[in-house]
Parts: sequence; structure tokens; C-alpha cells
Amino acid sequence: MLTLPIIEQAREQEWNKILTIAQNNGFPKHTVYNPEKKLTSKQKKKPLLKDEQQTTQKEDKKWITFTYYSPLVRKVTNPLKKTDIIIAFRYTNTIHQQLSQKPDNTNPSGIYKIKCNTCNKAYIGQSGRLITVRHKEHTLYIRTNNLASVYAIHILNNRHKYGMANDTLKLLQLCNKGMKMNCW
Repeated sequence: MLTLPIIEQAREQEWNKILTIAQNNGFPKHTVYNPEKKLTSKQKKKPLLKDEQQTTQKEDKKWITFTYYSPLVRKVTNPLKKTDIIIAFRYTNTIHQQLSQKPDNTNPSGIYKIKCNTCNKAYIGQSGRLITVRHKEHTLYIRTNNLASVYAIHILNNRHKYGMANDTLKLLQLCNKGMKMNCW
């Protein structure tokens, strides 16, 4: 707010927004940056001090990243801490990797859609098992008048027709059971 080239009126509006946000989030006004302590043009253009020059030189250090697998990685990286190399750790178990993994195609499980043959409405569900097994369970619920699934309730209450898996069942997203399936 203080360093942007905006007019005084816009600066005041921005300050009022900051105060409102701080107040709405439970911060007292005295903890928010004091606007009277504005930077002068001399402070903005002052030359670097020796301490500041040293910090910019520290930024020129070399970085090395290690994939964190176990505490054994720490034993490898501890001797490197005495050098000029800065160590960073990264993980292999990221959300992107979890969502982009392809499950085993021989056991199609995941998010599926079963449509009603009469009205073409669809039920969307998920299963970590074979979706054909899950479809058989839905049809079993219909045959035994069991109201255990929403698909069975729809078919039974409306007296609609249901069909075979190859006519009514469609796999929407192939994925393994777990949190990844819930993300999809």
C-alpha cells in the first residue's frame, strides 16, 4: 500500500480495507502496521548496509533438494549442513501424484453411473471393488425389495425397469479405493 504508485484517496481506501479485514479477523487496531510510519523517498533509495550486502551474498548459496523417504536421509544430509550448500526436502506423496496414478485396469473400480432404463435418470456411486459386483448388489436389492440403495429405491418406488450391467452401467472415473476416490 505504501510503495505502490497510487493516489492518496486510493491509499486511504486501501488502508480502510486493511483495518476492516484485521478487525473482522479479531486483530486489535494497535497491532496493525501504523500508517504514520510511512517510508520516505530517502528510505526507499538508501544504499545497502554491510549486513544487507552479506544477506544478498548468502542468497547466492547453492541449494540441493532431497526426497524425504525416511529418517535415514537426515544422516546423509547432516554432514552437508557444515558446507555452503542449503538443503531442502521434498515429498513424493503429493496430491497431484495421488490423483494421476493409474489403477489396475484388470480390476475396474472407481466412480460409476447406473441409469434407469425407463426415465434415463442416473445414480452415481463409488466402489473400491469391481463395479460389476456393485451393480449386482443394486439389482439384488431390487429383487429382494431391499431399500439399501438409492438406485433400488428409485426403481421400486416408481416401478421402473432396470437392466443388465452392459446396458445401464458405465465407469466414469477409474480409481482405487481411498481418499483419492473421494477427491474425484
